[in-house]
Parts: sequence; C-alpha cells; structure tokens
Amino acid sequence: MIMEDDRYAMLIREFLNKKRIAIWGLEASKSKTDQWVANRFRKNGVEVIAVNSGFSDETSRDQTSSLTKIHPPVEAVFVFVDPPQAMEAVEDCIAAKIPLVWLHEAMGPGAATTETIDRLRSSGTMVIPGMCPMLYLQPVDPAHFCLKWLLRMTGKERRIREKTQ
Repeated sequence: MIMEDDRYAMLIREFLNKKRIAIWGLEASKSKTDQWVANRFRKNGVEVIAVNSGFSDETSRDQTSSLTKIHPPVEAVFVFVDPPQAMEAVEDCIAAKIPLVWLHEAMGPGAATTETIDRLRSSGTMVIPGMCPMLYLQPVDPAHFCLKWLLRMTGKERRIREKTQ
C-alpha cells in the first residue's frame, strides 16, 4: 500500500487505477518475466496491450509495433526496456499523446534515464521516473515485497520520489 500522500503516491495510484494500459517492450515469449508482469495486471482486471517495435506491423487486440496504432488509445504506458531502447519508447509515447508514463527502473539501469524523464516532461506527459508497478500492485508478491523494502533501505525509493516532485 502507498502510505505517503505526495505527487509520487498520487501518480502511482492514478496509474494502478487505469483499466487499459500498454507495456512497451513486451516480448512475444510466454515464459519471460515481462509476460508475468502483464498477467499480474490482467488478473487485476486491466486490459494490457503489448508494444514492441520488433512486432510485425499488423496490429492485433493484444499486441502492436507502435502505440500510435492502438485505437482507442490506452490510458497509460509502462515502459519496460533497457536504456538503449528507452528513447524509442518515449518518442512513441509522445507521438501517441499518452498522458501518463511509468519508466521502469529498480535494481539496475532501466528506462528512467535523465534524458527520457526530461523528454517526457517537456512534452507535458506525467512521469513516474523509476521503480516498478509490481512493488505496489496488490497483492504484492513476496519477491517484490522484499525488493521494495531493500529499495527503501538503500534510499532509492526516496530519490525517485524526489525526482517526481
């Protein structure tokens, strides 16, 4: 549960209340961690569309190569890629006029780089600049519960919270 009532907590609540999102960077494989993330959202009643520029240009109900091909548009996007792909995902979010974007970053480098955060903000997009929805999506699994505790103890959650303000 999110106890604090600041902009970070407000944006997380807003994201987790969406009923139709895209996860940018999902792979087609069913055994990947990213499919587990998508399925956690789906179990909570969220429609999830996989977006990956490597997908064919044919759009289906469940996957597409670009956010601009989704009609009607999704309410928010979780960018779940490494830094080399992050700007491509961000530019796609901007082109599709996505109002809320969560840039993944937990233990190592993720999509939440200074450049991606600044680019989204300069376009008027609301940004959650790091962490992972799995740390907050109820019920939180044991691994993410422990990870959240570790990220709090190391000060990472506080630093991301400060970047949100």
